[in-house]
Amino acid sequence: MPAIITNAFRTYNADQFISSFSTNKMYLMIGKADAWSGASAGQYAEASPSDTSIPTPIDTVQAPFIHHNDMIAAKLINASDISHVIKRTDWASGTVYAEYSHTQDDQIDQTFFVMTDQYNVYKCISNNGGAASTDKPVGQSSSIFDGANDGYRWKFMYEVQQADVLKYVTTDWIPVKYLLANDGTLQWTVQAAAVDGAMDHIDVTNGGTGYVNVNTGTAQAGSTSTTIKLASTASATNDIYNGMTVYISSGTGMGQIKTIIDYVGSTKVATVSTWTTTPDNTSVYEVMPIVAIADADPEGSGTGAAARCSSVVGGVIKKITMAPVGSGYRMATATLTGGGGSGCTLEPRIGPKGGHGKNAKTELGGAYVMLNVRLTGTEGGDFAVGDDFRKVVLIANPFASGSAATATTYSGAGASNELDNDSGEMIYVEYRAPINRASDQTEDVKLVVEF
Repeated sequence: MPAIITNAFRTYNADQFISSFSTNKMYLMIGKADAWSGASAGQYAEASPSDTSIPTPIDTVQAPFIHHNDMIAAKLINASDISHVIKRTDWASGTVYAEYSHTQDDQIDQTFFVMTDQYNVYKCISNNGGAASTDKPVGQSSSIFDGANDGYRWKFMYEVQQADVLKYVTTDWIPVKYLLANDGTLQWTVQAAAVDGAMDHIDVTNGGTGYVNVNTGTAQAGSTSTTIKLASTASATNDIYNGMTVYISSGTGMGQIKTIIDYVGSTKVATVSTWTTTPDNTSVYEVMPIVAIADADPEGSGTGAAARCSSVVGGVIKKITMAPVGSGYRMATATLTGGGGSGCTLEPRIGPKGGHGKNAKTELGGAYVMLNVRLTGTEGGDFAVGDDFRKVVLIANPFASGSAATATTYSGAGASNELDNDSGEMIYVEYRAPINRASDQTEDVKLVVEF
């Protein structure tokens, strides 16, 4: 039977792994002081490894016994040494970033979010039809915002805090978290402002052709509570704008949008339902095709979303603007009519569960966990210096002298009051090039586990 392991399952397992550190004793073990050489069927397949040609660990029944024999020392891992991480993508001008889509398979494997040199993380809501990004997203806001010139739309997710930069940021990874309490950062505001089922964006998947019956300008004097007198450049053809929307973009009545129910070409007068504020000769308007939204979920409760066409270039639909985004949608349709053209197709984009920014960890793919264990000098005498180590191993719940290990550090295995030989479960093994330890040296050992 066809089946998948979902990204939610992966993130759930990563959560459980992190939680296990509060109920289990997890140790980071370093080992293997001698150089890589010769065959060792129980722990790797290579016949002639070396310190410049590192073998690949294999998972055999025999391997844990070998690793115990190679043990140099072990240190307890604290819960504060662990974080969800996501793949690092630095924003770079000229790059086409994938845009968020609620119908995208394996969204977290797409390059749909970036980190800037201010350590701000942004999700790409729209890439302007597959264009390259040329305007670095800047600032922190709880609202989706547009790039200055490149047509991109971005959602600020969070800022990587300085303490986490030092501990968890690498060339390949950045930390991510879900806040359980207000920590004073804007991420908390973003989480609180998220709207479940919001339709934050409608993508123009095909701009169509021939949408030339549009008009923008400044209204003339003479509008009434149910009419607007369009600019002298408006069409002289009766009813050509019927069924289209007129939006007041600035000036008196700014922000109002109405559907035109009648148009007289000779007078340039369009009839609408009653204005809240009657336009005048300062009112800048846009007459555009109408966008209709429908909830496509038979059991859904999506409501409140409205949209307008906000850009037509050469008869091609370029942009749809949301106002407002509504809530409760799980799936939806959007259609565009009017303007004299045809062929435009629209794809509503529904936010993730809880809304964009509600849970950066699940939205951006926190199915990876980084452990950062700092080894400082001899660690009180248990960690040898002046020698190399080549193995890094995670051991769960080992024993020391027949009882559960609880000390912060141990040296070797099998000695009195040290870790018992072959005790505990080795849940992660990594081979490395030799790392030399000195008494005045500190190593930050960073491990990334994928779920």
